Amino acid sequence: MSSSNGAIVVTGAGSGIGREITRLLLDQGTPVSAWDINLGDLEGHNSPNLMVRRLDTRDKAALDKAAAETVERFGAIAGAATCAGIFRPKPFLELTQQDWDDHFGINLRGVLFTCQSVLPYMRERKKGSLVMFSSTLARSSKPRTGHYAATKGGVLGLMRVMALETAKEGIRVNAISPGIADTPMPNAVYESGTMADRAKANPMGRIGTANDMAQTALFLLSDEASFVTGQDFRVNGGQDPF
Repeated sequence: MSSSNGAIVVTGAGSGIGREITRLLLDQGTPVSAWDINLGDLEGHNSPNLMVRRLDTRDKAALDKAAAETVERFGAIAGAATCAGIFRPKPFLELTQQDWDDHFGINLRGVLFTCQSVLPYMRERKKGSLVMFSSTLARSSKPRTGHYAATKGGVLGLMRVMALETAKEGIRVNAISPGIADTPMPNAVYESGTMADRAKANPMGRIGTANDMAQTALFLLSDEASFVTGQDFRVNGGQDPF
C-alpha cells in the first residue's frame, strides 16, 4: 500500500473486517489508530505503529479526543475506515425504539461522528481518504433486516454527499458494501446451515471473508485510488449484481 504519511483510523478494530484491516495495515508498516468498544486481542497491545482506544462511536467527545491524540502521536491522519456496527435481525413489527436507536446510533451516527472527528485534520493537509462500510442489504434487503438496511442505506447517502463536499479539498470518500461474510457479526445470528446455503447460492460458490473486504479498503485508502471518490464497491461475489 502506497499512502501519505500519517495514521489510518479504524473503528470496529477489535474484530471482523476492522481487525483484518488493522492487521494488514500494520503488516505493511502503516500506523493505525484502532478504536472499538470491545478491543479483542488488541487490548493491551503495544506497538510503535499502533494506538488503541476503547470508545463508543456514539460518543463524539471521545472520538474528538482520540483523533487529537492520533495526530499528536503520529503527526497526521491519512484516512479512516468506519467498520463499527451491529446487526440484530428482528421482524419489522417487533422492532422497539431501542432496537432502532441502537442501530442508527452505531451504524450511522457513529459513522458521521467518526468522519467529523478526523476530517478537519485531513482538510489541513488537503488530502485523505474515508472508507465507510455499508452493506448489500442497503439495496436488496432480506426479511428481519429493515432497521439494519435503513442504516446502511443512510451510509450510502452520507458517503455521496461527503464525497461532493470534500472532493476539491483532495479528500476522497467511498463505501464498501459487503455481501454476507464469514465474520463474527453474521455468525452470531445465523446458523451454520444458513451460512452454508448462502455460500452455495452465491455465483462464486462461497461467502466473503474479512480479507476480501479489507483488501478493497486498503486500495481505497491508498494513493493508487487517488481519482476514486463517491463510489460504492459491492464486494459480494456477484450476489445481486444489479
